[in-house]
Amino acid sequence: MNGSRAIKSVLLAVGTLVGADCTAQHIPGEAVTYRNFDCVRAVTSSLKYAYYATTGGIIRYDKLQQLWDVPLTGAEETPPDLINRIWVDQFDQSLFISTESGLYEYDQFFDRWGPINELPAIDNDVQHIGTPDILLPEFPATYLGEGELVDYYGRRFATTDIVQDATGDMWIGTWGLGPAKGESSSRLMNLLPYGLLQKRVDIILPDDSVLWLGGEIWDDIRTGLTGFQSTKNHFLYIESGLTSEFPSVDVRCLETDSARLFVGTPAGLYIVNKNSGVARGPFDARRGLLDDFVVSLLRWGDSLFVGTAQGLSCMNLNTDSIGHIRLETLHQQVIYDLDRVDNTVWVASGAGAFRYTPETDRLQQFQDPGLVLFSSVLNIEHCGNLVWLASDGGVVRLDLTTGKSESFREASSWRDRRALAANDRLVALADDNGLHVIVLGRKKTRTYRLTTDDGLASSIVLSLLFDGDYLWIGTDNGLTRFLWNHQRWTD
Repeated sequence: MNGSRAIKSVLLAVGTLVGADCTAQHIPGEAVTYRNFDCVRAVTSSLKYAYYATTGGIIRYDKLQQLWDVPLTGAEETPPDLINRIWVDQFDQSLFISTESGLYEYDQFFDRWGPINELPAIDNDVQHIGTPDILLPEFPATYLGEGELVDYYGRRFATTDIVQDATGDMWIGTWGLGPAKGESSSRLMNLLPYGLLQKRVDIILPDDSVLWLGGEIWDDIRTGLTGFQSTKNHFLYIESGLTSEFPSVDVRCLETDSARLFVGTPAGLYIVNKNSGVARGPFDARRGLLDDFVVSLLRWGDSLFVGTAQGLSCMNLNTDSIGHIRLETLHQQVIYDLDRVDNTVWVASGAGAFRYTPETDRLQQFQDPGLVLFSSVLNIEHCGNLVWLASDGGVVRLDLTTGKSESFREASSWRDRRALAANDRLVALADDNGLHVIVLGRKKTRTYRLTTDDGLASSIVLSLLFDGDYLWIGTDNGLTRFLWNHQRWTD
């Protein structure tokens, strides 16, 4: 940036989006949603796949490759009624489900379900079987018989549906542990973990090849952090609530280094080893933070900036000592978001947007002439020399090279958060019913509105991240992967 003088001297008219809001047309395969798939209602199998109909949608396991395939949770996914049965022919040409409202058939070409009057003859010899008398779990649990499992923490889970294919393999649905596989000869049972631990995705944190996901706890049977290796379609988990060191608590923010995850919660900060899952904490007001409620985090070398509900603290990760930053300005202000831009920390707070320089302990406030950032600033993202700042009134783009800014008014009723993501072509901004995608053209700026009709898991968007060709959209009902790098977005 050319200094605060360029920012302070900028004169700006509020930017106007050229053209009316457009509604994007659905492209099959454009949107895929990952949810909590731990509760399985029904199971079936073909020669290639085992299908599990869960409360989060239908997932399919490639039996030959021993890998999960992409779930059937696109824009035109299963009807909202409860699935009570699922059928497939042996070559995966026809897939059917039975729900409370009737029968449906899946159209692979258009990626959607259509109602049918009756179930046709299905060429498949898979058999549903009763609960075995003996199962030998190869995971930390004991089989009690009659379909009941108890894990080493005393939690009880039940099997829901079991099919046996021509090879003798059993494909087992459970309520709470997700899909599983058994061998009819040895009676060995293994879990086939897939999907999110918790359905809410308030945070998406990129960490090399892993996306770490966390959020508030609702009616989840198991809780904690989900790691998603999207290129491998593989999930890993750090469960909370199993020990007192890492209790089952809402996760508000995440940060990471090579070995640890820093977890911000309403009860303080926890430091979790990625490999072992062992946690330290909580670091809270009794241990030096300005408040127990940790809202935002930013790691910079051996320092961890901790935004709380009452101001900004900084923790030395070598000594665990904690200090406070600019109490006279930020004290008793919620620190909603933190972002490092070059050698400065940008702070989104209840008092507005600030740029903090650690080397000189200098704090400068930024206010856009369009007054979109009238009071609280809820989110900060940067891409190249552009910084984006979101409030309940819209979003502001600040060019750090010239000091010029442009405001986009998109009102929202949310007062304590607003998801935002940006790359060099697009800006995604959550609103009351999904999100706006602002396409930054050379000659004109266009906006599109994305809703559940376009494949979003929910209209309540909590977190956003651009990653390669995809926009990851965290909601209160799962994580949607949306293909943004398509001709209709980039023309």
